[in-house]
Amino acid sequence: MTDNIHISFDLDGTLINSIPLMKLSWENVNSRLNLGIGWEMYRKNIGLPFSQICKNLSIEKFEFEAYDLYFKFNQDNADKIRPIDGLKDCIDWVSLNNIDWSIITSKPKITTIPILELFDLNPKVIITSDDVKNGKPYIESSKLLTSQLSGKINKIYYVGDTTIDHLFAINSGFEFIEFNQLPGNKHILNNRAVISNLVDIKNVL
Repeated sequence: MTDNIHISFDLDGTLINSIPLMKLSWENVNSRLNLGIGWEMYRKNIGLPFSQICKNLSIEKFEFEAYDLYFKFNQDNADKIRPIDGLKDCIDWVSLNNIDWSIITSKPKITTIPILELFDLNPKVIITSDDVKNGKPYIESSKLLTSQLSGKINKIYYVGDTTIDHLFAINSGFEFIEFNQLPGNKHILNNRAVISNLVDIKNVL
């Protein structure tokens, strides 16, 4: 294992499974605003900041109303979120080995903090969509992360589950670890470590 490493994690689909809640939240937005944009269209954009998703779906004029409805529903139904397999064992191992870790997520702070509290997650640094103007795959989040890390870091790993996460890691100069409970992402051709249980991260570093 490399000395002086830092591990940064995506949140949705990597540390917690909120896909069922995302689906319910989006269906609520779609119904309330009569957008005519189904879940599968929204799902293709997961990993991007909400404002970018609205642009991609051509609903910019509904962005603020959709944001309020979507994240309020998320807040009210956080109990539907489940931890990803190996979450506790992974974080315990990271802590036992004195490895600093962080979370970089496209979620806003209003939903991120309750999730961290729910699963007793205490990263050294938390970067949400509220902390940057341009979220993943742009490098603004990675620059903010490195500015908050103390001491010399020889290598930073980013663990994520989407192509957006992979592009973010490449753009940032981070080593990418793909979390995927299914066979590896066929859209990603680059060599990278792939794990299907979070605790397997110890076999990669």
